[in-house]
Amino acid sequence: MIIVDRRELVYMAYNGFRIIINGITIPDNLIAKGSWNFNKLKRTVSQWEDANKIEHEDVLPTRKADIKFSIKRRILSEQEQIVGILNVQEEVPVTYWDDYTCSYKTGVFKMEAVNFNHENTKNGDIQYSATAIHLTEY
Repeated sequence: MIIVDRRELVYMAYNGFRIIINGITIPDNLIAKGSWNFNKLKRTVSQWEDANKIEHEDVLPTRKADIKFSIKRRILSEQEQIVGILNVQEEVPVTYWDDYTCSYKTGVFKMEAVNFNHENTKNGDIQYSATAIHLTEY
């Protein structure tokens, strides 16, 4: 681990997790197999059409991270481990594995609304369905 400045810790190698959301590490074993999707999207500043009807797009040189994954089917005790990720859905602090650089990065994200579905309740426990998470960096 290298300290870049007081706000950011950079891990040079994979450290056993893909994402920390709002200070809560989502264990790899809770991420549904094959659901992790990481992309870098362009940051469009403006789009316009010139007098010759040619479309133009002005973009920033840095791209923003777009992360999608599903939390696997789980029971209540597993849900309780990660419930803190939902405390904030705007300006969410996230540390994530960047597949483009093979290193960890930090950023501020927005989280799409999360829907929870119960598959079943049995013996005083709740069985949750897989839950989709979608984060987009500002």
